[in-house]
Amino acid sequence: MSVAYEIQRLTELRNRGELSEAEFQAAKARVLAGETHQFQIPSASANQMAMLLHLSQYAGFVIPLLGFIAPILLWQLKKDEIPEIDIHGRIVANWILSSFIYSMICGVLMIVLVGIFGFIILGLLSLIYPIIGGIKANDGVPWDYPGSIRFF
Repeated sequence: MSVAYEIQRLTELRNRGELSEAEFQAAKARVLAGETHQFQIPSASANQMAMLLHLSQYAGFVIPLLGFIAPILLWQLKKDEIPEIDIHGRIVANWILSSFIYSMICGVLMIVLVGIFGFIILGLLSLIYPIIGGIKANDGVPWDYPGSIRFF
């Protein structure tokens, strides 16, 4: 990102009240010193949106397939507006694809009854991982789901 873009982003955050004047000045000094690639702003609204992205996987319990579609849509619609969302969107998308692949493998292993245990474990992980990911995202920390294959 360019220096002008970073300063504009900092100004917007200060105007919205998410950064104090002291935090704004310190961040601006770092950007002007060339530390833009190391600089990240902990934004409460970005953290909440990232948490929502992780927890949107539960929408599939209300409407089938919405648990797959909602996180991808949130990620694609908000990643340009809130850059922090891109990291969390990739994590969630990787888990969605990985869990789909794992469920296909478990389906094949149902022939020898081992697939039942795989489905149980996959179901538990699909319930637990979004909660942990959402809590970490609310704290501003991206958390890679263990066992997730990196596609993005």
